[in-house]
Order: sequence, then structure tokens, then C-alpha cells
Amino acid sequence: MYAGVVNVWGQAPQYSTIDLPEPTSTQVRVKVLAASVHNLVRLRAAGKHFSVAGKTPPHVPGTDGVGTVKETGELVYFNSFTTPTGSFAEEINVEKSDIFPLSKNADPVEVAVMVNPTVGSWMALTARAGLVLGSNIKVAIIGATGVSGQAAVQVSKAFGAVEIVTIGKAGAKLEKTKELGATATITLAMKLEETDFSAAADVDVVLDFLWGDVSTAALPSMISKRKNKTQRLTWIQIGELAGANVPIPATLLRMANLVLLGSAPGSWTFGDLNQQLPAMLNAITVHGLKTDFTVKKLAEIESWWNEQGGPRLVMKPSW
Repeated sequence: MYAGVVNVWGQAPQYSTIDLPEPTSTQVRVKVLAASVHNLVRLRAAGKHFSVAGKTPPHVPGTDGVGTVKETGELVYFNSFTTPTGSFAEEINVEKSDIFPLSKNADPVEVAVMVNPTVGSWMALTARAGLVLGSNIKVAIIGATGVSGQAAVQVSKAFGAVEIVTIGKAGAKLEKTKELGATATITLAMKLEETDFSAAADVDVVLDFLWGDVSTAALPSMISKRKNKTQRLTWIQIGELAGANVPIPATLLRMANLVLLGSAPGSWTFGDLNQQLPAMLNAITVHGLKTDFTVKKLAEIESWWNEQGGPRLVMKPSW
């Protein structure tokens, strides 16, 4: 069976054959139809993620995907984060507890590409903020121009947000958030402290994919302009593309009902994720959550592996 195999941490995977044992009594064999090339996959393949610490190659990348159960032909999404071999292969053995049925009309590629960027905002709203579908909330999204940020716009809309304020650099991607469901946009100024954050001052939840210098400017500005400072503001830190640190004056925590949270594995468990996945997958298919992507062949993995900066890449083992 063929797979993409990392033989040296940090080097591009090579298209090679591997031996896959028969599935155990707790597993099923899945024929892989599509798997997304997201940041977690790349970090693990570079040997830079905690989940591969102390391990040595060979390593088959891929932490999730969409495929069909070989015995039944059922179309499923699967989580392969803890499997011995990853999803960048023709077939994979997956624990039965880590597969989730999909509707027959679900597009395998679209589901494969959307789950990872959807998880960030979905788990922030559910596992961290304690919200449910149908919540009548106002949301601001800092870093809305990235793949995860644009997914967050769509997730917020699916949750029933009445106001969605997107924050990011000027350009077509920020404008596109309006098509996805944003009700207002905030353009980051060259000097961040000069940005007018007033359109987001009265939101209930902030989904923050940037942190760092951007949030250093946004936090005090939004709170100072807040009409009702006793109204709870739940600020959820998801990413740190603008930096790892934000200085928070003590007075900022006393002058408003501000709750600071982080969202990632550790602040929630994989059991929590598994509980949310059926509803999340349903939202992806029913609400048509989408992003731009480019499909790549597994057999050519060594040639395209280092492509970054464009649309999200999705691997298909066969065409």
C-alpha cells in the first residue's frame, strides 16, 4: 500500500510503500478519499509538535480525513491523531470510536478541508464559552482573513449570531467575510493603536486568532468604548499569529466584566471534541461551510509538500 512517508523530520514526505497490519477488534479499515494539509499536519511532519516528541521517523503525516469503511462502504470522517500511521495513505486503520458517519451527499474533499479550520471556533464557542446552536450572540473575530478566521464567520452564523464583526487587514479577504456572514468589518490601521475598534465594542464573544500586538491594541480600545461594562465579554484566545504575549493592565480586569480564555486541546479534551463532531460535521454539510482549496495527488506529494501561502491544500490518494 502507498503512503506519503517522512523519513527525516522536516523533509518532504516521499511516496513509498508501507505495510499496514489487519485492523484489531476495536478498529476498522478505511479507504482514504481526502485529507487536509493543515498546520498541525506540517508541524508533526517537521517533528516540532508535542505529539511526536521523542518519536523517530518513519512518519506518515495526516491527523484526519474522509473515507469509506472497507467492510460496509459507509462514508465517514475519521480522526487519526493517535493512530500509528496517518491519513496520507491509500488506507488506514482507525479506532471505531474515531469515525463519524457522513451523509451520502457530503463532498469528501470539502468536508476534509473544512473540519480543521472549523474546530478552532466551534470548540471555542462550545467547550469554552458554553454556547449552543441558536445562541443570540454578538461575535467579533480578530484575524478573520485567514482560513480559520473565515470558517469562524460561518460557524458564528450557524450558531445564530445576530452580529458578526470581522477584524483584519484591508483587502479582498476582509471584504469576502461580508459574503460569508459578517455584518460589519474593522480594518487594522498601519499603526494598530489608531484602529477604530468601536464597531466591536459591545460584542459578547471575541474569537481571537492573532493575539500579540493586535490584541494589545484591541482589548483596551474595545473595553473603553463598551456601553455596558458589566455585560460579560468572553475573549477566547485561539491563535497567536501576531505574537505570544499581551500586557494586560490590572485596571482593565477591574473596570469591565472581562473573561479571558484559551481554546485548544488541553483546555478541552478529545472526548469533548468527539461529542461535538457530529453537530460540527452536520453544520459543515448542511450550512455549506466552505473555503478555497487546491487538490493535490498523493503520488506527487514530494513535489507539492512545501507549497504554502495559497489556498488550503487537500490530498487525494486516487483520482
